Amino acid sequence: MNFDYKNVLIMGYGKSGLAVEEILKKNNVKYKIYDKNHKINGGGFLSKLSKKIILDFDLVVISPGISIFDKYVAFAEKSGIKVVGEMEFGYWFTSSPVIAITGTNGKTTTTMLTQNIISSTFSSSAFGNIGTPLSTAYQKSYEYLVCEVSSFQLESTYSFSPYISVILNIAEDHLDRHKTFENYIRCKLGLIKNCTENSLVVLNGDDELLLNRVENIKAKKYYFSKFKKVKGVYINGDDIVVNISSKKYTLLKLKDIEQLGSVIEDVLASIVVAKLLKIDDQKIVEQIKNFCIAPHRMKTVLEKNGVKYIDDSKSTNVHSTLNALSCVNNNIVLLLGGSDKNLNFDQIFLKYSNKISHVIAFGAARKKIAKSAVSNGFENLEVCKTFFEAVKAGYNLASKGDTLLLSPSCASFDEFDSYAVRGEKFESIIKELANAKN
Repeated sequence: MNFDYKNVLIMGYGKSGLAVEEILKKNNVKYKIYDKNHKINGGGFLSKLSKKIILDFDLVVISPGISIFDKYVAFAEKSGIKVVGEMEFGYWFTSSPVIAITGTNGKTTTTMLTQNIISSTFSSSAFGNIGTPLSTAYQKSYEYLVCEVSSFQLESTYSFSPYISVILNIAEDHLDRHKTFENYIRCKLGLIKNCTENSLVVLNGDDELLLNRVENIKAKKYYFSKFKKVKGVYINGDDIVVNISSKKYTLLKLKDIEQLGSVIEDVLASIVVAKLLKIDDQKIVEQIKNFCIAPHRMKTVLEKNGVKYIDDSKSTNVHSTLNALSCVNNNIVLLLGGSDKNLNFDQIFLKYSNKISHVIAFGAARKKIAKSAVSNGFENLEVCKTFFEAVKAGYNLASKGDTLLLSPSCASFDEFDSYAVRGEKFESIIKELANAKN
């Protein structure tokens, strides 16, 4: 592409910023770096930003962690300076067709499985929110680029136009970042704002909010559904049915992939993509049967004395916790809490009070969770300040026939660096408590 920018500011110097820098270096473009965690002056780094400094640049490339509401980002845009996210920037330098996957929940699992299936037939690799910036695909030759795309990335994309777009679901999340649910929805739907008649879009046929917002898009639409017969892939009894071309047939049985029950929608979405790419059925089935769910997603950590301990630390919003609760039988001792994202917890108590025997609210969101429980008539509640106290309380409460479920509905940043660290801590505490009682 013709790169028309002469002086670029990279905001954020994690993986994304480094990947942008590599492209700029290779194209001999002048740039500076600003990262609030790197107070370095010189060597390409700015130790501080100001409105005056911002005006020196004609392009600002932001990492996903930097919001469009950031005061310097907002000032740059107001001043007529182009601001794009790393994914948009990386897309400028790609020539391979992109398969992009977004949704409130299931993005990582769907991206991993889709990439596994596609790579059985084509040269491909996974990029984006899964951990590898799209900019690192620069000058590499792939037949397809599979991208997990978050709302943080979609906030700052403009020309991004995937060949196949997958939207898994839309529910409240990240309202601390996006301010309103409508802003969040707009970000998610940004994945398909540039679609054309030649684009393919895969949608959740059971998500009414999503379906109501995509009626007028130009792309060819396909669906996946657990409950309805759709053009795409759906469940009928124990059958997973493919209905994409003129031939309708059963690809495999649910009983053959029971280990993937908690992520079945992600499996269906991946099959739609695979069939749109005309991948052989045998290869699709083989990859699905061999697939392992992402860490900290409904992982059974231990079963002891009739109690099952499940790590679902990856559930960082209410929608994901509701899905987890739907997959577990009754007598659930539920650990809820962490860093609040301005979400409403009422649906947990309205939908699943009959399944939940106790709720242990912990961390920064504990008072809000407790208030939601009480207002919805749920009384079996304990409130703990720290994660350790909550896990210990849950361990002591759970008895034979119960499931102790960590599905927090919250981010982890009040006590941990990530949901993964939180999940690992849960596992270590449970094993330590179990061994102590031997």
